[in-house]
Amino acid sequence: MFEVESGIRISGTSFWLDATRKVPFSFVSHAHSDHVRRHNKIIATPPTISLIKNRNRNINAIPLSFGEKFELEDISIELFPAGHILGSAQILIQRDDLRLIYSGDFKTEKNDTAEQCLIKQADILIMESTFGAPQFVFPKKWLIIEKLVKYIDNCFSKGFIPVLLGYGTGKAQEALKLLGDLDYQISVHASIEPAIKVYEKFGIQFKNYQTYFGEDMRNRVLIIPPHFSRGNLIKKLANAKKIVLTGWAKQPNAKYRYGADEALPFSDHADYNQLIEYVRKVNPQKVYITHGQDHFIHDLKREGFDAELLHPKPQLSLF
Repeated sequence: MFEVESGIRISGTSFWLDATRKVPFSFVSHAHSDHVRRHNKIIATPPTISLIKNRNRNINAIPLSFGEKFELEDISIELFPAGHILGSAQILIQRDDLRLIYSGDFKTEKNDTAEQCLIKQADILIMESTFGAPQFVFPKKWLIIEKLVKYIDNCFSKGFIPVLLGYGTGKAQEALKLLGDLDYQISVHASIEPAIKVYEKFGIQFKNYQTYFGEDMRNRVLIIPPHFSRGNLIKKLANAKKIVLTGWAKQPNAKYRYGADEALPFSDHADYNQLIEYVRKVNPQKVYITHGQDHFIHDLKREGFDAELLHPKPQLSLF
């Protein structure tokens, strides 16, 4: 049903799934830059299209809302929520009686700034496995929030500025929503603001924030993308204490890799247990892993699933 080259192409069509090079027509699962190329035409959810337009206004896009059907040649397409970031989507492709799901990046746990992940059944599952190893079992969300609040309050009590490192689209908005609703006063890096405006356009409400322009940061939280963690902005804040929000915090020395003082496993991906449970609920006859932890295949096989790593190679077809 599909072929693998620079991405995944549905056999017998010109339609690709998160193609990694420019192609005539591709589904884009979400707006993170590693999933976006300058394709001739894309299909994605309206929020994803709006987020992409922050970087590339000249895209040719077909908006497809969740649950809406799209017919293309001899296949039927439907998008449903992935729970990763705002607008992130899984795709269900049906040809005759054969159902294929491509997950893209997903998170099954509730996220207040993304649509709740849905799980559907399929014959074939192509999925990510970013945290597909037992070491990546994350604490309960309330425990993560408790640790984050404790870190911030401890910084305030000692006269430090708490700086949260989170990706500018997705993680930053999730942290902003959480802390604003807890009545913290927040400043955000200017590069994050365009995505915030898109989130607001689609009904996500934020409180108690402003774009950072060098204001007095006493008793304020600063949110910036991780790649600014060693830049001039931070150097000017002599009393800053940085905490990076990432699932990779479960790895030893993760904080040093991000140039942070602390690391917290605040992730927008499913953890190891959630990945296993997701596959159980999809209940596919065949599972392909697109990226992430290769040995996750062996864990799926122990669960009784026919699992395989999807290597990029031409003419891999199920027909």
